[in-house]
Amino acid sequence: MGKYTPYGSDFLSYTIDNEKGKIAFFGIESGGRDRDKHASYNLMLPAYGAMAGSFDSALPTKSEITESRAYFENAKGSAVSYNMLDDHTLRVDLTKPIKSNLFSTKLAIKTAPPTIWTSKPPRALKSTNPLTIYKTRFEMPLIIHFPDFGRIEISANDDSVFCVEELMLSGDFVGLDLGYKNHSYNHNRLHALHFGSSYLKFKSTKQLESLEITIKVLDECYPHFPYENDERYNGLKRNWLNCFAMNRELFDMGDNIYFHGTGHLAMQMKSDMLEVMDEDVEQYKIIRRTFERQIERSFKRCQAHDGEVSVNYFDKEKERGFGCAVDSTPGAIISLVGISKWNLPFAKKLLPNAIKAADYLMSRDTDGDGIFEVEFPGDYMFQKCEFGQQCNWWDNFAFGHKDIYFNYLCHRALRGLCQLLDRLGKGKEGEKYKKQLEKFDKAFFDTFYNPETELMAGWVSRNGKMHDYGFTFAVSMGINEGLIPKETGKKMLKRLLAIMKKEGYGDLRFGIPGNVMPVAPSDTIDWPCMSDWGQYENGGLNGMNGFHFLTAMYNVGMEREADKILFAILNTYEKELTHSGLMPGYCRSVDWRTKNGVACGYNYLADNYYFLLSVYAGKCKMDHTAVVR
Repeated sequence: MGKYTPYGSDFLSYTIDNEKGKIAFFGIESGGRDRDKHASYNLMLPAYGAMAGSFDSALPTKSEITESRAYFENAKGSAVSYNMLDDHTLRVDLTKPIKSNLFSTKLAIKTAPPTIWTSKPPRALKSTNPLTIYKTRFEMPLIIHFPDFGRIEISANDDSVFCVEELMLSGDFVGLDLGYKNHSYNHNRLHALHFGSSYLKFKSTKQLESLEITIKVLDECYPHFPYENDERYNGLKRNWLNCFAMNRELFDMGDNIYFHGTGHLAMQMKSDMLEVMDEDVEQYKIIRRTFERQIERSFKRCQAHDGEVSVNYFDKEKERGFGCAVDSTPGAIISLVGISKWNLPFAKKLLPNAIKAADYLMSRDTDGDGIFEVEFPGDYMFQKCEFGQQCNWWDNFAFGHKDIYFNYLCHRALRGLCQLLDRLGKGKEGEKYKKQLEKFDKAFFDTFYNPETELMAGWVSRNGKMHDYGFTFAVSMGINEGLIPKETGKKMLKRLLAIMKKEGYGDLRFGIPGNVMPVAPSDTIDWPCMSDWGQYENGGLNGMNGFHFLTAMYNVGMEREADKILFAILNTYEKELTHSGLMPGYCRSVDWRTKNGVACGYNYLADNYYFLLSVYAGKCKMDHTAVVR
């Protein structure tokens, strides 16, 4: 018998340390397709592994190793055995377990930061450890989702058992090199989560003489669609749940497990993906309930007196709007409309808040032309403004005044709210919004169409200048929202594809660029690693934007061209790791890539998986009316 004994199948790999009586390596593959991956990446912190509490300081004095079982005893009379029950399941049997620490492990979040889901809401705990970011109690059973790898369910045969997770920093590294020119809020604080770990301790409320802990690899979790048996869609199956990374502080879903999503950007992306989920899958029910709490909190704790919804107001005095008309205001309305499709009573409860937010959007048409304006002038980046900087999802650029991205979301929000009011028999309350939409529809194309490029401008600044850099979403979102005629949109999409080909983007296997022409230095941040052409938002490739672009291609009848791009991206997401861990350093995260595939991302963004929805909304034309008419 050597120092280590390996066990494994196509779905599960683990290695037992025979000298210490613990699990030294643990890997999973819910799809069972890439054994090399789950046999190469340890989901546990290698120096710690996983062990019974009774073996923390007492090495085994007796051991028995067979093909399916590893058994250990120590001098204190405690015993642990690791049993491979089948190709999905590992059971840990404990004798004379210790109440305070039955079993523990440290997960290596540099490899794959996990999200933990339970049917009962988790509870935040206080910690005296200065390196602890979050400490949380989870009731059993629990499901742990590892992006890129899949899910496991951990259960115990005694109801008294629960799990405590401590998300911790490393004491050896507590900062990042963010660049001397980066002064943005929250960018120069000391987070080093990619050098940290998720410490799990399984405990009990009573003394136990024996215990069974079962760890089972679960199947991939994704909404069913007509082509799911086609292996070209394996990347969708593997990555669908990656969008729903849960934050440990507020237990909601933001950009990643560190940033919460309450009153923040891109809430509607989660809502859109939740709409197509299967009603009877327990995992989806839990995620939907989590998202409902998030939207309720956004309206109740992040809405100003004038109706704007913004994370800037979280638990603060809300005297007036921030003035930047951030995405989160229309995003909150869109999300509530989406929730109404599976929980109408919940949406009805928050309808007054949504109406208040919609009235705020109406007030943003400051010149009465039907188009919504934001406070930031948009003449150039870092322009002095009483109300701060622009703030839409594309925050690398000086979007301002008549901002096309914000206007698309406003149009969709008001349109969806009108539909919801009609469903509730309150159609008269939506008449003012319908009139605004009519005015908007008449003014939209002439406001943003640039005859010089024959494309749609990203924004029109207060000085009247069009800022047009071939923004792909400026065209595709307009097609999907029904604001650009299909034939016109088709010509624009082909023009954008031709520019991408000329610029050497290849088969677009890493995503869709936000813009296909270099943004002028005056219109972007002055930080080379994130502003140079081809880097990050300035021509980099991202999965989020793929949703708008691919769905638009399907909507105008470019199915063959869309399929070619879709399958190229899905192949990348199936065969390569798409998750960088948290905060791997600016321009080192794979959520954004250069045309040659070099990582150039901000940090891990869950929004990167939004493109998967194009299979349902575009390719399959499934019932997703909030996005596709």
